[in-house]
Amino acid sequence: MARGGTVTSAARRGLASVRSRTVLAAFEGQAVQVADEPSFNQRYGGFTMTNASTKEQDAIALLKDQHDEVKAMFKEYDGLGERAKAGKKKLADKICEQLTMHAMIEEEIFYPAVRAASKEMKDMLDEALVEHGSAKDLIAQIQEMEPGDDLYDAKVTVLGEYIDHHVEEEEEEMFTKVRKLDLDLKALGAEMADRRDELLATA
Repeated sequence: MARGGTVTSAARRGLASVRSRTVLAAFEGQAVQVADEPSFNQRYGGFTMTNASTKEQDAIALLKDQHDEVKAMFKEYDGLGERAKAGKKKLADKICEQLTMHAMIEEEIFYPAVRAASKEMKDMLDEALVEHGSAKDLIAQIQEMEPGDDLYDAKVTVLGEYIDHHVEEEEEEMFTKVRKLDLDLKALGAEMADRRDELLATA
């Protein structure tokens, strides 16, 4: 500051820089706060959520959350009218992509870990893999079709029913047994979350 209380040009530049940094910090803080809100993640991320809480989920909690989210998408699809062809295509494609990602992290990480920890669960895991194969076939058919094609809505509906059955078996039978195994479900969940994020980043 110069004599007489006037502010020099250098001082003014310094104050402007401080103000800019302060505004930027406040803006970034707001952005982090908004991005962490559940409504933001659910609306724009589906199960692409990658905040700290999802990283700390155990393997079963992570899979259950994905089950819930994809079931919600099927319910949303059921509520779309016959004319909502663009919306149906977008949502059906998202359902197929999310189910494919979900199956991959189960097949690459979760199922092998369970198989290694329990010989008694071999048959249950084999059946789950067969069910995955059938779902993938239906997913491939849906992805090659367009709303308005014969059986498009029927195939999405059947896929939803198929997934409901698969989810029920996993949550009521498989997951109950897995909880009793000598598995570090927290570490397994972190590995699965990392793989999920990797798959979504390359989708």
